[in-house]
Amino acid sequence: MKTIGQILSSERKSKNYSIDDVSIELRISKNIIFDLENDNIKNNSDIIFNIGHLRSYSKFLELDTNIIIEKFKIDISFNIKEEKKNITPIVENKFFKLEKFFAASLILIIFTSFYFLFIDENDSEINFALVPDIPESLEPVVEKANTFNNNFSQSSDLNEIDLMNNSSAIASVELNEDVNTFATLKMLNPTWLQLRDESNNIVLSKLMDKNEEFSYELNLNYNITAGNAGNILVLIDGEVRGKIGKYGDILDSFILSKDFTN
Repeated sequence: MKTIGQILSSERKSKNYSIDDVSIELRISKNIIFDLENDNIKNNSDIIFNIGHLRSYSKFLELDTNIIIEKFKIDISFNIKEEKKNITPIVENKFFKLEKFFAASLILIIFTSFYFLFIDENDSEINFALVPDIPESLEPVVEKANTFNNNFSQSSDLNEIDLMNNSSAIASVELNEDVNTFATLKMLNPTWLQLRDESNNIVLSKLMDKNEEFSYELNLNYNITAGNAGNILVLIDGEVRGKIGKYGDILDSFILSKDFTN
């Protein structure tokens, strides 16, 4: 039975494409294409990143993308089980154990000393900005985003509202039914994110930094693939709707709707 890499390589050659052709067309490095065709993809921190490339590659070769992705996930899972079976115990020398103990103790002492010398224990309160007065001609929509306990609650007192990290968590917009609906994805922590349009073209594929945002019109129906859904806050027309998933959740081709809430 052919592996995923063999299927990709065989189909590419049958269509007379070179690896350079695929790399230029899909904007994927030749090294990644080589790893995909040689089954060198490991289940590590880059797995979601590579699944996104595999999806684009199989689509480009006009293969059944869903079947390819499912087979890839099964193969990865099988390889992990095989690796666990082949693990052999390592017998450590007692001298090295003692040496590690002293090294760990030294690190602990340095860390403790640094903490008491430079960190003010009494200044542990998190301070948030206050919302300025909002004109009566605008319709205020205010949300409080609490990134520490995963809970979101509305506040009725506009003069005592905690902002999450910046003013993007609050939107005051004039009512206009003709305005397009926009979605904003805000990173609470560094997270890999990929967006593809309805033709499976890559719109965005990068490691997003903390507090970095990406906005787009909802009617574009972008497919969202991400490594950690719990690090992504969703705002619809500036209104906080909640996180796109729980911490540790992996998203694969998720499409946001106007009624999204979490």
